[in-house]
Amino acid sequence: MHTLKISFIFLLIFSSILFSQNIKLFGAKIEGGLIVGKGTNLKSLYLDKTKLVFDKGGNFIFGFGRNDSKTHWIKAKFASGKTKRYKIVPKKRKYNIQVINDKKEQFFEPPKEELPRIAREKETVRKAKLKIGKDLHPYFLTGFVRPVKGGRITGVYGSIRILNGIKKSPHFGLDIAEAAGNTVRAAAAGIVRLVGKAFYYNGNFVLIDHGQGLSSYYLHMSKTTVKTGDFVRRGEKIGEVGSTGRATGPHLHWEVRWNNVRIDPALVLKIKGIR
Repeated sequence: MHTLKISFIFLLIFSSILFSQNIKLFGAKIEGGLIVGKGTNLKSLYLDKTKLVFDKGGNFIFGFGRNDSKTHWIKAKFASGKTKRYKIVPKKRKYNIQVINDKKEQFFEPPKEELPRIAREKETVRKAKLKIGKDLHPYFLTGFVRPVKGGRITGVYGSIRILNGIKKSPHFGLDIAEAAGNTVRAAAAGIVRLVGKAFYYNGNFVLIDHGQGLSSYYLHMSKTTVKTGDFVRRGEKIGEVGSTGRATGPHLHWEVRWNNVRIDPALVLKIKGIR
């Protein structure tokens, strides 16, 4: 009788795990926010009409753009055949206006003779980005660290920049001013998809694929210490702070993207509990 009771309890627990149907979300439900999710017994998953990928453990990821405060629906279909819908409305934000008056040449239009070079570099980045989204492994589950330990924040995500009286496109990265030569680290584990050398805009930079369409960019470095194709761990050195490319001084410009959606790096650092 005692053995039968234990067996019955085990079957109840096993059945509960087997037929559990839910998803958990971590991250900020706000414009520019990144959401890391985990589902149990998932069969398919959609964010509105976009199909989301997930691994065998049910881990997935998605994010919201700078001006995305519309209502979204997550549609999850489970192995049992049951479907659930979850409503998400990202919170609207106010963004800074940054005025920079500087007559340095990097703020003017590039010389015509540099345009072919810029076009070639743009194509190089485009080809490297084609690989992002094909690796379904969630390397990002290692969590995220600040790529530069110290330094001063000089530019934030979403801000409008007025350069020499001319309104420019929004700033989509996090700028961290620090002494040249200081270490730049990988914010999360992943695969290096591109190491750029002396690009006109980016200078020396690294592009890392964190899996499931999540990537990060590290610009203006004085030098890089990894190669295209390398696997890097969270916090591993990938280069050093510099001012190469179109930069006003030594700093790291750090960007995070989910596919073509530009995410606020500062919000990524606040995600807790994913592992």
